[in-house]
Parts: sequence; structure tokens; C-alpha cells
Amino acid sequence: MTASLQCTAITKQFQSQVVLKEISLELPAGECLVLLGPSGCGKTTLLNIITGMHQADGGQLRCDDEILDDRSQGIHQSMQRRGFGMVFQDFSLWPHMTVAGNVEFGLKIQGVGSRERRARVMQALEQVQMTEFADRRPTTLSGGQAQRVAIARALAVRPRVLLMDEPLSALDARLREELKSEIGTLLKETGTTAVYVTHDQSEAFTLADRVALMYQGRIEQLDTPEALYARPSTRFAASFIGASNVIPYRQEGDRVTLRDRHDMPLPTHAIPPKGHLVVRREHVVIEPVGEGTRHLNGHVVLEGVCRRRSFLGDRHEILAGLDGGLEIRGFSQHPLRPGDPVAIRFPGHGLHVVAD
Repeated sequence: MTASLQCTAITKQFQSQVVLKEISLELPAGECLVLLGPSGCGKTTLLNIITGMHQADGGQLRCDDEILDDRSQGIHQSMQRRGFGMVFQDFSLWPHMTVAGNVEFGLKIQGVGSRERRARVMQALEQVQMTEFADRRPTTLSGGQAQRVAIARALAVRPRVLLMDEPLSALDARLREELKSEIGTLLKETGTTAVYVTHDQSEAFTLADRVALMYQGRIEQLDTPEALYARPSTRFAASFIGASNVIPYRQEGDRVTLRDRHDMPLPTHAIPPKGHLVVRREHVVIEPVGEGTRHLNGHVVLEGVCRRRSFLGDRHEILAGLDGGLEIRGFSQHPLRPGDPVAIRFPGHGLHVVAD
């Protein structure tokens, strides 16, 4: 049976470096929480505290009504007793065992009877489409097949919480796309509570019910993938998620000045006197000057110069430069060249801003 998980003011320090700073979050049963962030943000350390590999220096970790980690009370439950399943980056399969033997290993430790063990092994292998490989050795498997076995092994023990540490990072791009969809379907079908660590936003958005975006040992924003993308709450979140233009602005009467050089109309909704304007790359159209963009109602139009063009197959990504050092990325259907004068257009209504 899956369980809920609760972290309250979790802190961790290695020598003089504070790695986690009062992390608090709740994970309801049956939900997938993705810990997302750049290298060194603390996401793997937090996962290791949840697994029991590390003990938190402060705060409390609970699973349902059971305290797993609380240094102030002298409680640190061992990894074996927590009842969690784990999937690693490097598969961690026993090479001398068959696929079925690897999946069965945790069940033997749990003391499950042989008949039930066999049934649960085959059920888990069927869930990951690996039943025909039951008698094979891990050394004969591809990377994707090996990771499917690792997932089956974790699911076979019917974990209270499934913990996954960048399980797709060792695979090629095609396999990552294939497996992330399969993992998402599997988690939903089984109703498994899961914590998934990644630095890949595509994985996070595909798998997560909610994303905890981490930065410098803190949770920068905890939200649904849709809300995190559309309404980032901080400058870091706006810069890290997706491909955004994060532009400093200040309000002057009924106008907004960008980077102290470029004016645009004041948005219809209230905004702080100063902050950063968030303009998603996909909302920006960059065209040669004279394409009629000046006359579109409700759009901001700025003029600049094409700095760089990147061909993306169905369109071009353009980096445009404006006076004062401002640069804006957007898309174009035109094969612009560096140095070409361009018009930069984006919708003026509903613009999102974040404070300094």
C-alpha cells in the first residue's frame, strides 16, 4: 500500500557547507513529486535523507504517522525498515542473477513465500514488458531493458514510496523519451507514491503531479508543472524553467521601461513598480522590419538586430540584440542573417512579472 510522505524543516550540512535549508513539503499518497533543479541544488541529498542513507541534521521526516528521521528525538530508522523501493541511475542489477532473480531478491529479504514470490515477479515483469527476458542475465540486456528490470524489482516489493534517482540519465535520447512515458503510465496505473529526482525539465513535466524546483538548498517553488511554467514565482524559476526572456523593467506613469532604454505600454493588470518581465520564447515573433508587425493591436513591438540564428527544423530561433545590451530570443519563419534589422513582437496582455 502506498503512503504519504512529509518533510518538515529538513536541514543538512556537510562540514561547513549547508546543503539543505529547512525543506518542508508534503507528498499525498498516489502522487508523483519530482525534485528538479541544477547540479548542486540539494535534490539528491534530500532524496538520500528520504531513503535513510543520510540522517537530517534538523527537522523531521514522516511516512504516514510514523517518524522516520528526527535527530532531536534520537530517531533514524534504517533504510531496510522504511519499506521504500529505489531505482538508481546505474541500474544496480546483480550480474550473476537472472532477470527474475534480480526482481525476486527484495521479496526474499521480505520473507515472501516462494509461490507468491514467483507470481509477483512475473506481475512486475509484465508491468514493464519484460516477461520474455525472465531467464536472461543482465549483461545481455540493453540499457533500456536493464532499467525496466530495475523498475520491476522496485515495484515487486510493493513499496510504500518509490524513490527514483535520475533513472534515465544513462540512456540515449530516444530511450529516455520512450521510458519516461512508460514510467508515467506505470505510476498512474499502479497508484504508486513516488519521488523522482532529475535535472531534465521534460521528464519533470511528463511525470510530475507536482514539481519541487530547488535552488541553493531551498525549494524555490512547489507547484504543478503547468503553474510552474506559466506562473514562475521568482526570477530563478522564470530563468530556469523553459526558455524565457527575463527582462528588468521599471514603471513610469502609464509606460514600462525595459532595461532603462525601451518603452512599452503598461499591462492591463497591476504590476509592481519594478521587477522582471517574463516573456516566453515561443510568444516572441521576430521578423524582418517592414513585415507589418507595427500595426498589430495588443502587441509590443521593438526594433533590433539579428545577432544569431539557429535552425530548428520547422523554424528558426533568433537571438535579437537591442540598444543598451538587451537581448531577446524568439522564433521566426524567415531565414534571417546576423546583422539584419528585425522587428520583435510579443503579446502585451497578460504578461507575467516577478519581483527583484
